[in-house]
Amino acid sequence: MESLINSGKSSERSEMGVSSIDKDFKETEEVLQVLPCLPAEALDDYPDGGFRAWLVLFGAFCISFSSWGYINSWGVSLPGVLPANDIARLFVVRNACLLLSLSNLFLLTRTSAWIGSLQHSIIFLPGLIVGRLFDIGLFRIPCATGSLLIVLATFLVPLCRTLTHFLLCQGLAIGLGCGLVFPPTMAVVCHWWKRRRGFALGVMTCGAALSGTIIPIVVRQLLEVVGFAWTLRIIGFILILTLGVANMCVARRLPPIKPAGRIFNWSVFRNSAFSVYCAAHFVLSFGSFIVLIYISSSAISAGISRNFAFYLVAIINASASPGRVLCGLLGDRFGAMNVIIATSVFVAALTMIWPHCRSVASITLLSVFYGIINASYTALSQVPSAAMGGPEDIGLRIGIVNTFIGIGTLCGPPPSRSVE
Repeated sequence: MESLINSGKSSERSEMGVSSIDKDFKETEEVLQVLPCLPAEALDDYPDGGFRAWLVLFGAFCISFSSWGYINSWGVSLPGVLPANDIARLFVVRNACLLLSLSNLFLLTRTSAWIGSLQHSIIFLPGLIVGRLFDIGLFRIPCATGSLLIVLATFLVPLCRTLTHFLLCQGLAIGLGCGLVFPPTMAVVCHWWKRRRGFALGVMTCGAALSGTIIPIVVRQLLEVVGFAWTLRIIGFILILTLGVANMCVARRLPPIKPAGRIFNWSVFRNSAFSVYCAAHFVLSFGSFIVLIYISSSAISAGISRNFAFYLVAIINASASPGRVLCGLLGDRFGAMNVIIATSVFVAALTMIWPHCRSVASITLLSVFYGIINASYTALSQVPSAAMGGPEDIGLRIGIVNTFIGIGTLCGPPPSRSVE
């Protein structure tokens, strides 16, 4: 009788033990389901260094070299390299040399200003879409697609014969490819760096400065040796190397997060600081790239030789390399927003001084200072975006800011070209 009672008690205890274990498993499962919604700090600490973080940063450097730097590269003088067809006759204006930017089509006509601004702006415009795709875990496919588009469009440029062809290949295809790879890569860097985020983004954007310094000079030399078509093909092979390395090195760190409700979380605009920040970048982008786009043509108009005017873009990009790292360090020390505000005031002052620079010395000094000071705009613009919310919407916030920048960049240069 006692044995039956004891066996009954033991079975009851075992059932209680099983139920408690099941309860623990359910609680653990609930906790795991909640974890992706917690801040990144609750999941893991930001590395802010280490081999993997630096490898990702190197890949981001290569993407910046192949996209933003590629777009900023050239205002290359190409007399006689294209056949005397409609495109050549269109580009030769006012007895000036044919000016063809292999990424921007910087022409000496008012209509061409829209083509140049299109190339600058379209790298930012897809940010809203690719940024949200990044948040939900789609990074590799857009990055590989954009890389392929950049390379293919570069190889197709030598086959262009009309303005429409150039617009589609250079203004649209290359710009769209850069827009698929550049904005989400900035979000990837923000996954790996936090305390030194300004420094990391500064190093990343140094790739653009290096590309904008080297490519114009290399192209100018290659044109005389191998001609226009093979110059573009060599650039295409370089892009295959840099983009291939980048796609192997760059990887997100935090797990993708399933968005609650709609795929686009417009509630980010409820943050008044973020809304004002977007509006501020829309205004700033109207004039941030005007000097870079038109400094070579303005130097020629001032009587400076075309050979020297060609190097002004390279001087600006070379000056931007130390400027971006310096601005990144200053942003980490004093706050990215404070550095952006201060440098924006100086850039506005330099833009007003620019029309009075009529000599080689003055316009060279202007180029150096402009490259150093305006570097903060590219290096630090997304640091506040990443900090104005949790990691679940970091790609969306960066994409929204980039979209506002793209709209302003599209609309700013053409009116400025019309000002005599």
